[in-house]
Amino acid sequence: MRGLLKKIARRFGYDILHLPTDPIARQWLELLNAYQINLIFDVGANAGQFGQRVRALGYKGRLVSFEPMADEFRQLLITSATDPDWDAVHSGIGDYTGTAIINVSANSYSSSVLNILPLHVESAPDSIYTKQEPIQVQTIDTFVDQYYRPGKNLYIKIDTQGFERQVFEGCMKSLDKISGFQMELSLQPLYEGETLLDDMLNLLRENGYKLKLIDGGHRNYETGELLQIEGYFFK
Repeated sequence: MRGLLKKIARRFGYDILHLPTDPIARQWLELLNAYQINLIFDVGANAGQFGQRVRALGYKGRLVSFEPMADEFRQLLITSATDPDWDAVHSGIGDYTGTAIINVSANSYSSSVLNILPLHVESAPDSIYTKQEPIQVQTIDTFVDQYYRPGKNLYIKIDTQGFERQVFEGCMKSLDKISGFQMELSLQPLYEGETLLDDMLNLLRENGYKLKLIDGGHRNYETGELLQIEGYFFK
């Protein structure tokens, strides 16, 4: 079985030297292979952690990472510099083209255009905002025109701290070109005005995407309450 999976993976541009023991990672790789994903947009890349993970898991296709904050983008450039198939783009992603102010958190990866709510800070004190920064915002539709070519199978990972719906709505002209989405979704409001899990499930379902895999996300480690999940959606 391992040999067969490796053979299939290589056919679609992967090189899995050691299959992951984490069952979620294995199922995710199987989905990427099944949908022949060879172009990934990494929205909310921070310093490139997601990109490093998919490369470590064997993904060899095109990778485009979007990060709006200046310090994190500089780190992303360093992380991706030696990979010719990994592009770094200094931009936020949303449902319009223009500018915004992002609230920068102490841990940087909880930063958001939206205001953070007390429930989030209580569960993760290092998510507290420490400053603000002006950023550029563009839509996925704009970048699909730039990077998509016939034969590409596009997958979009969204980690935008409550701004997921806006990112999705900036994809509407390109849904026929997008095979799947991965996004962090909240069970309870953690950011002011965010769209919660149930409504996002309905929105994705209405547009032809089915939830295929769930992974546990952020939780309150004192109470054990699960606050976010990672959802994997495919046509």
